[in-house]
Amino acid sequence: MTMPVSRYSIEKHKHVYAQWCAAAAYGRGLVGGGNSLAFDLIEVSGLGQVTGPEHIGQNVDEWQMSFMKKIEAEAARLGVRSFSFGRAQKLVNIYLKTILVCGGHHDHPKVPLLHPPLDLELFKGLRTFLSKNRDAMSEARSAFLCAQRRNPRWTTFSEADYVAHIDAIKLLMASKPLYQVEEHWKL
Repeated sequence: MTMPVSRYSIEKHKHVYAQWCAAAAYGRGLVGGGNSLAFDLIEVSGLGQVTGPEHIGQNVDEWQMSFMKKIEAEAARLGVRSFSFGRAQKLVNIYLKTILVCGGHHDHPKVPLLHPPLDLELFKGLRTFLSKNRDAMSEARSAFLCAQRRNPRWTTFSEADYVAHIDAIKLLMASKPLYQVEEHWKL
């Protein structure tokens, strides 16, 4: 007996898993959210077409944030109340982390420039680390505290709030991959 040929590729499998991971992370307290909305937003933004590092744009920051802007705009068009840029970053950053960073492409020269997903647990870990290393990390600590004073809640981030936090993380990480900041993620 011959088995039917499957059209379920590894790329499709990674996409489905990345969607699920992103959907599980973005919706904390979001009325009208859920997996279906997350899946739709990922598809409408074009994020679902990213299967490898060759899809990363020349300017990684602009490329990554373009997906966030598309997702935020589509959520507004759909009338999803209290959907913020912070929620869009969570969808995008978790999806890209799953597909690219954890998908075996971490050594590609553009992947270390990808923004990590931002949330309360990372912020708690960064506060502790930066407090303990205040002298050695004074510039990064100052930038992080300024970003936190601006808005400490990722679920309500504007684009400017997000950029302030990413800029602080870039100062902290210097030449290290940005995803490595997640070593400070604590439960």
